[in-house]
Amino acid sequence: MSVSELLRHIELFAELTPGQIKQIATLGQEKVYNARDIIILEGDPSDEVYVVCSGMVEVEVYQGVVPDVPGRLQVNPIVRLGRGQVFGEMGLIDRGARSATVRCAEDSTMLFAISRQAFLELCEGDHDIGYLVMRNIAADLSFKLRHRNLQMGLSGGGA
Repeated sequence: MSVSELLRHIELFAELTPGQIKQIATLGQEKVYNARDIIILEGDPSDEVYVVCSGMVEVEVYQGVVPDVPGRLQVNPIVRLGRGQVFGEMGLIDRGARSATVRCAEDSTMLFAISRQAFLELCEGDHDIGYLVMRNIAADLSFKLRHRNLQMGLSGGGA
Protein backbone atom coordinates (compact mmCIF):
# COMPACT_ATOMS: atom_id res chain seq x y z
CA MET A 1 0.00 0.00 0.00
CA SER A 2 1.37 3.42 -0.93
CA VAL A 3 1.72 6.24 1.59
CA SER A 4 -1.14 8.12 -0.12
CA GLU A 5 -3.43 5.10 0.23
CA LEU A 6 -2.49 4.70 3.88
CA LEU A 7 -3.06 8.40 4.63
CA ARG A 8 -6.60 8.19 3.16
CA HIS A 9 -7.59 5.79 5.95
CA ILE A 10 -6.26 7.86 8.84
CA GLU A 11 -8.64 9.98 10.95
CA LEU A 12 -6.17 12.87 11.02
CA PHE A 13 -6.72 13.31 7.28
CA ALA A 14 -10.47 12.56 7.20
CA GLU A 15 -12.47 14.45 4.58
CA LEU A 16 -9.41 15.53 2.59
CA THR A 17 -9.69 15.02 -1.16
CA PRO A 18 -7.42 12.53 -2.94
CA GLY A 19 -5.50 15.49 -4.37
CA GLN A 20 -4.98 16.98 -0.92
CA ILE A 21 -3.82 13.60 0.40
CA LYS A 22 -1.27 13.40 -2.42
CA GLN A 23 0.00 16.86 -1.48
CA ILE A 24 0.52 15.71 2.10
CA ALA A 25 2.24 12.53 0.90
CA THR A 26 4.83 14.64 -0.92
CA LEU A 27 5.71 16.52 2.29
CA GLY A 28 7.11 13.70 4.33
CA GLN A 29 9.74 11.07 4.21
CA GLU A 30 9.87 7.43 5.17
CA LYS A 31 12.16 6.50 8.05
CA VAL A 32 13.06 3.00 9.23
CA TYR A 33 13.76 2.16 12.87
CA ASN A 34 14.76 -0.99 14.73
CA ALA A 35 13.57 -2.39 18.05
CA ARG A 36 14.51 -0.22 21.06
CA ASP A 37 15.39 2.83 18.89
CA ILE A 38 14.04 6.03 20.42
CA ILE A 39 12.01 7.99 17.87
CA ILE A 40 10.99 10.91 20.06
CA LEU A 41 12.07 11.70 23.60
CA GLU A 42 9.78 13.10 26.28
CA GLY A 43 10.64 16.76 26.89
CA ASP A 44 12.28 17.37 23.49
CA PRO A 45 10.82 20.06 21.22
CA SER A 46 8.21 18.80 18.77
CA ASP A 47 8.47 19.46 15.07
CA GLU A 48 7.19 16.34 13.28
CA VAL A 49 4.14 14.13 13.15
CA TYR A 50 4.57 10.42 12.41
CA VAL A 51 2.39 7.80 10.72
CA VAL A 52 3.20 4.13 11.32
CA CYS A 53 3.42 2.50 7.87
CA SER A 54 4.54 -0.91 9.17
CA GLY A 55 5.78 -2.40 12.40
CA MET A 56 5.04 -1.22 15.92
CA VAL A 57 6.03 1.54 18.34
CA GLU A 58 5.48 1.97 22.09
CA VAL A 59 4.51 5.23 23.76
CA GLU A 60 6.11 5.58 27.21
CA VAL A 61 5.90 8.15 29.99
CA TYR A 62 8.55 8.53 32.66
CA GLN A 63 7.07 8.43 36.16
CA GLY A 64 10.10 9.49 38.22
CA VAL A 65 12.93 7.68 39.93
CA VAL A 66 12.64 3.98 40.74
CA PRO A 67 12.72 3.56 44.53
CA ASP A 68 15.98 2.06 45.88
CA VAL A 69 17.69 2.15 42.44
CA PRO A 70 19.89 5.25 42.15
CA GLY A 71 19.76 6.91 38.73
CA ARG A 72 17.08 4.58 37.35
CA LEU A 73 13.84 6.05 35.99
CA GLN A 74 10.50 4.27 36.15
CA VAL A 75 8.91 4.00 32.71
CA ASN A 76 5.23 3.25 32.16
CA PRO A 77 4.24 2.09 28.68
CA ILE A 78 0.95 3.71 27.74
CA VAL A 79 0.07 2.16 24.42
CA ARG A 80 1.41 0.33 21.39
CA LEU A 81 0.73 1.81 17.97
CA GLY A 82 0.75 -0.05 14.66
CA ARG A 83 0.05 0.47 10.99
CA GLY A 84 -2.08 3.50 10.20
CA GLN A 85 -1.78 5.04 13.65
CA VAL A 86 -0.39 8.52 14.27
CA PHE A 87 1.74 10.06 17.00
CA GLY A 88 3.31 13.45 17.53
CA GLU A 89 0.33 15.31 16.06
CA MET A 90 0.55 17.98 18.75
CA GLY A 91 3.77 19.00 16.99
CA LEU A 92 1.64 20.36 14.14
CA ILE A 93 -0.03 22.74 16.58
CA ASP A 94 2.91 24.05 18.57
CA ARG A 95 6.55 23.43 19.24
CA GLY A 96 5.93 22.44 22.85
CA ALA A 97 7.84 19.72 24.62
CA ARG A 98 7.01 16.14 23.71
CA SER A 99 4.62 14.67 26.26
CA ALA A 100 5.97 11.12 25.95
CA THR A 101 8.81 9.02 24.63
CA VAL A 102 8.10 6.85 21.61
CA ARG A 103 10.33 3.83 21.15
CA CYS A 104 10.38 1.37 18.26
CA ALA A 105 9.02 -2.04 19.30
CA GLU A 106 9.91 -4.10 16.20
CA ASP A 107 12.83 -4.24 13.80
CA SER A 108 12.33 -2.60 10.40
CA THR A 109 9.43 -0.43 11.55
CA MET A 110 8.69 2.12 8.84
CA LEU A 111 7.34 5.54 9.75
CA PHE A 112 6.25 8.42 7.54
CA ALA A 113 7.39 11.71 9.09
CA ILE A 114 5.91 15.11 8.17
CA SER A 115 7.66 18.22 9.42
CA ARG A 116 5.63 20.98 11.03
CA GLN A 117 7.23 23.61 8.80
CA ALA A 118 6.42 21.76 5.56
CA PHE A 119 2.84 21.18 6.74
CA LEU A 120 2.34 24.85 7.65
CA GLU A 121 3.70 25.96 4.28
CA LEU A 122 1.22 23.64 2.54
CA CYS A 123 -1.62 25.06 4.66
CA GLU A 124 -0.69 28.59 3.58
CA GLY A 125 -1.43 27.53 0.02
CA ASP A 126 -4.52 25.48 0.82
CA HIS A 127 -6.40 26.71 3.89
CA ASP A 128 -8.92 23.86 3.57
CA ILE A 129 -6.19 21.33 4.37
CA GLY A 130 -5.18 23.26 7.47
CA TYR A 131 -8.75 23.68 8.65
CA LEU A 132 -9.68 20.02 8.21
CA VAL A 133 -6.52 18.62 9.79
CA MET A 134 -6.67 21.00 12.75
CA ARG A 135 -10.36 20.20 13.23
CA ASN A 136 -9.52 16.49 13.22
CA ILE A 137 -6.73 17.03 15.75
CA ALA A 138 -9.10 19.01 17.98
CA ALA A 139 -11.73 16.25 17.80
CA ASP A 140 -9.13 13.59 18.66
CA LEU A 141 -7.71 15.57 21.58
CA SER A 142 -11.23 16.28 22.84
CA PHE A 143 -12.03 12.56 22.76
CA LYS A 144 -8.82 11.69 24.62
CA LEU A 145 -9.42 14.36 27.24
CA ARG A 146 -13.02 13.23 27.83
CA HIS A 147 -11.88 9.60 28.06
CA ARG A 148 -9.15 10.53 30.55
CA ASN A 149 -11.60 12.55 32.64
CA LEU A 150 -14.08 9.67 32.65
CA GLN A 151 -11.39 7.26 33.84
CA MET A 152 -10.32 9.67 36.57
CA GLY A 153 -13.95 10.15 37.60
CA LEU A 154 -14.50 6.41 37.87
CA SER A 155 -11.41 6.01 40.04
CA GLY A 156 -12.46 8.87 42.29
CA GLY A 157 -9.90 11.39 41.08
CA GLY A 158 -11.81 13.35 38.43
CA ALA A 159 -14.22 16.21 38.27
